[in-house]
Amino acid sequence: MKSTKTYQELLQENEELQLRLEEATDTIDAIRMGNIDGLIVQTDKGTQLYTLRNSDQTFRIFIEQMNEGAVTLNHDGVILYSNSRFADMICLPLEKVIGQPFFLFVMPEFKERWKTLMTAGWEDNVKDEIILAGNNIQLPVLMSLKTLMLEDGVSLSVVITDLSSQKEAQRILTRKNAELEHAQNIALHLNTTLESTVQQRTIELKQRTEELERNIIQKSDVEKQLRSNEEHLQLILETMAEGIGIFDKKGKMTYANPMARKILRLGKNELYNYKKEQHFKLDGKPLEIKEHPIAITLSSGSLLFDFEISIISESKEAAYISINAAPLKDTNGSIDGCIVTFMDVTHRRKDILQKDEFISIASHELKTPITSLKASLQFMNQMKEQPFSSVYVEMLNMANRSVDKVCDLVEDLLNATKMKEGQITLKKGSFSMYEAIEEIVPRIGTNTKQKVILSGNKSSIVFADRNKIEQVIVNFLNNAIKYAASSEEIMVSIEPLNNAIKVSVIDKGPGIPPNKLPHLFDRYFRVDFNSIQYSGLGLGLYISSQIIKKHGGDIGVESEPGKGSCFWFSIPV
Repeated sequence: MKSTKTYQELLQENEELQLRLEEATDTIDAIRMGNIDGLIVQTDKGTQLYTLRNSDQTFRIFIEQMNEGAVTLNHDGVILYSNSRFADMICLPLEKVIGQPFFLFVMPEFKERWKTLMTAGWEDNVKDEIILAGNNIQLPVLMSLKTLMLEDGVSLSVVITDLSSQKEAQRILTRKNAELEHAQNIALHLNTTLESTVQQRTIELKQRTEELERNIIQKSDVEKQLRSNEEHLQLILETMAEGIGIFDKKGKMTYANPMARKILRLGKNELYNYKKEQHFKLDGKPLEIKEHPIAITLSSGSLLFDFEISIISESKEAAYISINAAPLKDTNGSIDGCIVTFMDVTHRRKDILQKDEFISIASHELKTPITSLKASLQFMNQMKEQPFSSVYVEMLNMANRSVDKVCDLVEDLLNATKMKEGQITLKKGSFSMYEAIEEIVPRIGTNTKQKVILSGNKSSIVFADRNKIEQVIVNFLNNAIKYAASSEEIMVSIEPLNNAIKVSVIDKGPGIPPNKLPHLFDRYFRVDFNSIQYSGLGLGLYISSQIIKKHGGDIGVESEPGKGSCFWFSIPV
């Protein structure tokens, strides 16, 4: 016969069950909030130890700085990882997000859409808009899903972009009211049927214990996933095009990715010490330590963007670096270091300097013929009563030459702009290369005492834009006359190649320094010999190279200081 428990025994048993239930609930909360490092759990297999570890702050800071929310899901849709941004978006603390099924944060009317979206996300990259439910908000978002293949298997990466933060949901309040009502019903039921309440609590305690065991397993899986994510992020850092460095609060570098080492010219085990390196401002003045962007961020906690400094390379040339810096703070809000990105902007800075230099040169080159033209016109105005005198004619010729010079400069500028924008057009036709050059030589020869000698295949026929090809040849000859004034003869040779014609202009002038040769066909580049500055915009060879490339040909130069130069091009016949 079943024994009947007394009322006092039932009350004592109920109190013990309530204590066990509260202890299990506190344990679950501690696990989710990361307040314990390990648990000993009694299972059917014996006593087992489960350890919990936190992710490294330095590793996670990059994901934490994203403007979008970011979570990683397993196949069951459980959140394995979430950045703080996502938790902020749904107004929940991070410990109430990680380990939860994602559909809990989806509005009921969008749960089916989310289920369909998540299913499709495991097959392909997908995007869709849904409404998330957070802490008293309804948040329209854009969900971007993509699978990640990591060492521990495939996971689903979700990037959540906030579309509107104006709508609020009452899901949490409703849930709390329901829990309160449920608790009141349980208390009422406990008062009326104590024995059945104890039995129900026993069942609930067992369910909570099972849930605790599942949470421990899930936490272990999350830790594995976090380690995989850390390896993935480390791979990203190692292959980034920007340099990344981390500094402690004393300004000592604690981490540098490969690109940072390359930009800062660091050895394998060498770390960057901005306090010992010599830096310069953009105007060339020394940069004091307190003015360095890293020092500014560590002292003030301010964000710095695109702060340019200059360093001197081993070749004694200035290199320019753009620095972005952001402070790292501890749990108390104190500055604990900073994270810095480095970008080599030497080419950008040199382009700016080159453009400024070009504007100065262009202004000077245009001013000279315009001044001459103005003087000629003023003189002609004084002699307008004697329009046929020899002086008047000479002034008229001088004015015409000045106008031609201005027109040539403007034409070069227009051609350079067209070629940069890819607007150059060719009017091709068949013509004799020998005859074309033969017609050019007399025009060039009238302006110099140097002798231009043409040799080569007289029957060479090409299919090309004759005017453009003649422009290239004239530029080669003018450069030879201008830069090789000591060369008594300038040779022009024509030789056939395989399905092509090669034209060379050879002088016996001073030659060109080897370090200048790679830049001769760059836009705005000019060569100065022995500190002598020659006129011109530095566009002639650049325009010539673009014309030859448009014809599908090649162009180049061979030179040896003291022996002369050979400029050549070849185009298909």
